[in-house]
Amino acid sequence: MISKYFPLASVLVVTLLFLSSCLNSSTDNVEYSPDAQIYSFSLSSKEDTTDLLSATKFTIDQINGRIFNDEPLPYLFHVDSVLLSIGSSNMYNPFSQVMLTLDEDSTYNWQTSDSVAINRLSLITTTAPDGISKKEYRFELNIYQEDPYILSWQKMANGYLPTPFLSQNSVLLNDKLITYFQTNNGIEALMAGIDENLVWNSLNLVGLPHTIDLTTITITNEGVIALDSLTNTLYHSADGILWNSLFPDLNVQAIYGTLPTIEGDKLLIAIEQEENLRFAVTTDFTEMVLMNNLPENFPMSHFSTTQVVDPASYSIKHLLLAGGITAGNSLSNHIWILQEKEDHISWIHSRVPESLALQGSTMFYYDSKPYLMTATTEGNSFYYSNNHGLDWLQTGENQSLPAEFTRRKYASVSTDAENYIWIFGGISSQESQIADVWKGRLNKFSDM
Repeated sequence: MISKYFPLASVLVVTLLFLSSCLNSSTDNVEYSPDAQIYSFSLSSKEDTTDLLSATKFTIDQINGRIFNDEPLPYLFHVDSVLLSIGSSNMYNPFSQVMLTLDEDSTYNWQTSDSVAINRLSLITTTAPDGISKKEYRFELNIYQEDPYILSWQKMANGYLPTPFLSQNSVLLNDKLITYFQTNNGIEALMAGIDENLVWNSLNLVGLPHTIDLTTITITNEGVIALDSLTNTLYHSADGILWNSLFPDLNVQAIYGTLPTIEGDKLLIAIEQEENLRFAVTTDFTEMVLMNNLPENFPMSHFSTTQVVDPASYSIKHLLLAGGITAGNSLSNHIWILQEKEDHISWIHSRVPESLALQGSTMFYYDSKPYLMTATTEGNSFYYSNNHGLDWLQTGENQSLPAEFTRRKYASVSTDAENYIWIFGGISSQESQIADVWKGRLNKFSDM
């Protein structure tokens, strides 16, 4: 008699034997990855109370076998030990071994829970899951070795303009430094290349009338532009030497500079039309578009401007304007934030410290933020804004000007592609013209 349970038992036995065979076969034929590359890397430390390490991005250079932080950690940053987080190509099948080499040739097999003496770590050697392939990475933890925000200054020229001269203005155009100055004979200019030894050459200016207001000379994307104070006519030059008039029928009252907009940069000016002062813009110097009226007590001369553009923001595109003299001949102590919105120019005021005197100040854009150089009774000081010009803070002693820097107003300031600040001339406390050139740069840019 055959039990009714026999067929079911037979099926179960056969199934178990089959599964056992498959499992043994699978185990014997597993192919472990030969990829020993590191795909992610991060650090953390209990000593790092500000979480700078965990926020630090590390570059993994697979070709040259390097792991390093491109942006150095702050000056004087220090921790003794850290926890490493190292990722392979497969989180479920990680490295079979990770060896760390410290200075003085101390090597050990790293476990994920081990604390690492980060200041001694020099080499990371990974072994792939196959137990054979290896990869070595030199490790570099970059820390600023000196204060990166110290501004270091060098005097480049002194008394380089022929005397006597009545006024001056300097610009940086096409990697050339140009100083325009007015004498009893008219307007003259000197040009020098940007290098360690400024060699000045006289320019033969063509088409620039002697009635040009040198304070209006402004750099644009199309060259340099200035205003004839006698005829209220714009003059333009692509190279700073050969000049021609623009829009002779417009009664131009002021040049405000390059206004960044969503459609691109536009030259912003003020014109007088039917006894009204109106904004106007042009993109290519062939057509001028009239905008809305200027607000009351808006500066018309002796102001300073700089544009602000944040590449990470679609909307942060505006022009800052500081100080100046209004149409009513009164002094302005505002910083205006100008922006094009819906085919008109809108404005708000910055929050300026009450003690900050803007008359004769100079604005410029540096280290991804707007700066302002202003004169005080003690000398010249720098202010900067971390929120695109809305609020202003005075820089620390590490960004002060040298003791031998003569106090001045109405200086010309430019910045170049090598992150240098160039300061030209100005008017001294004794109301005399200063003829010197200074060059400064933050330490953080010295090794770039």
